[in-house]
Amino acid sequence: MKFTTKKSIIIILILSLFIGFFAGRITDASARDTKSLYSYMQLFTQVLKVIEDSYVDTLAPKDMILNSINGMIDESMDPFTTLMTPEDFEELRTSTKGKFGGLGIRISSPGDYITINSVIEGTPASQVGLIAGDKVIAVDGKSTKDWTTKKAAENMRGPKDSKVIVTVRREGIDEDIDFEVTRDIVKIKSIPYVYKIKDDIGYIRIVNFNSDTGRDLQNSLEELKKQGIEGLIIDVRSNPGGLLSQAIETVDHFLPKSELVVYTQGRKNKFNREYYTENNYEFNDIPIVVLVNQATASAAEIFSGSLQDYDKALVVGKNSFGKGSVQQLFRLPLNYGIKVTTSKYYIKSGRCIHKDRNKEAEEDSVQIDLKTRKEKHKYYTNNGRVVYGGGGITPDIIIEQDTLNKFEIKVRSKNLFFKYAVDYLADHEIDNDFNVTPEIFSDFVNYIDENDIEYTEAQFAEGKNWLKNSLEAQIMSNKFGMEAGNKISVRMDPQLQNAVQLLEKYNSAEKLFDFAANHDSLNVEDL
Repeated sequence: MKFTTKKSIIIILILSLFIGFFAGRITDASARDTKSLYSYMQLFTQVLKVIEDSYVDTLAPKDMILNSINGMIDESMDPFTTLMTPEDFEELRTSTKGKFGGLGIRISSPGDYITINSVIEGTPASQVGLIAGDKVIAVDGKSTKDWTTKKAAENMRGPKDSKVIVTVRREGIDEDIDFEVTRDIVKIKSIPYVYKIKDDIGYIRIVNFNSDTGRDLQNSLEELKKQGIEGLIIDVRSNPGGLLSQAIETVDHFLPKSELVVYTQGRKNKFNREYYTENNYEFNDIPIVVLVNQATASAAEIFSGSLQDYDKALVVGKNSFGKGSVQQLFRLPLNYGIKVTTSKYYIKSGRCIHKDRNKEAEEDSVQIDLKTRKEKHKYYTNNGRVVYGGGGITPDIIIEQDTLNKFEIKVRSKNLFFKYAVDYLADHEIDNDFNVTPEIFSDFVNYIDENDIEYTEAQFAEGKNWLKNSLEAQIMSNKFGMEAGNKISVRMDPQLQNAVQLLEKYNSAEKLFDFAANHDSLNVEDL
């Protein structure tokens, strides 16, 4: 077999890398395992030799090696272990600093298609109605089958104010949905909403955990203290997480100094660490409800689970995502890096946050059956309350969230609320008491018809109140800012409204916990 000197050097380098990598690790393995390891390394290099010498087309050694590495990672490891280019690393760094370009979504590739893990509130993606769990099957008409997250990001990004068509497949919807999204610079404000949602009940919305979250939460709590609140809702639904340091700092506001928040455990002792509170803030002893859902992940799960473990808050909503693994970035030659899962997060009760999942079952594993958790994963809070493990955070009370029908989704996907609001405000002045009159609503329905959206009488009747409320929220948001719109949109939020009613009825944490002990799930009529 003929083999060029250059190609031979490449093969030798690859073999040397493998040998060097494993040389310091074979002491843990038996002699038999070591022999097997070297046999398979020889197999790898021999396959590479044969392909280089005999394959019909010329292949770039760089591509062959990178594909081999990515194949090893994709097939043998979790979705969070990835090879990172210098560009990937820069994106990771800037996404925790509060500003990056794009649509306002975070994605992963657990199967054949790209999946939206989370949608950042107030961004172009949330404006048109993209949601966590949507599978992106095409971008501008190009199929995304077998795309990497990098390729998807490159195709979805673009100049500010340019448009992109994102086609998604959504559970429960028979047909694929096209969303026209106008790109923008995404500025992430960790806590966009802080206000009294009703009488003496405060509301704080945390959308991610970036470098400002701890300080923003402190300012938010102080603001609500001055307003004399007697109950508090902290909303971390669809919060994808972020910085571990900020998760600890936020928990710090509710616990005394030197309390264990979270610890990590890995295969190697060097990755095992414990993290404790550092201050004595201890926010007022008032009843607190934390809202979570299927897209609550990572640092948001540490925050909500810790308040649950220390009996500081009642957790309400849907089982969280279960992203409780720790990644570290290692530098590699040629300016590459590799992000490797090194350990998993455990909170005070001993619960592991991480939910193990394989690529084939990823789309079906967001929810773990509550009955199974009760049978196999029982833990206890500081005061002896039962909580459940099995991955993710299981709420003390399960509350379902409304889903949109096909007609409502079409209106959102065409961004009609925003477009109509722009046109309406160009011709009308409004004040803080604005509401959508029957005349305005009738005009909006005509606008829907002009955009060729088909619907049945039953769909319209079902969605009428939601349409009116969403239109009012969008017009107020365009005129007075996102918080003004949020105060209206939450009227149609059953999880949040149930949380408000819980705090209205039960004025202490103990009473909240007693009620939860007798209710696995909750509807408005239960209160």
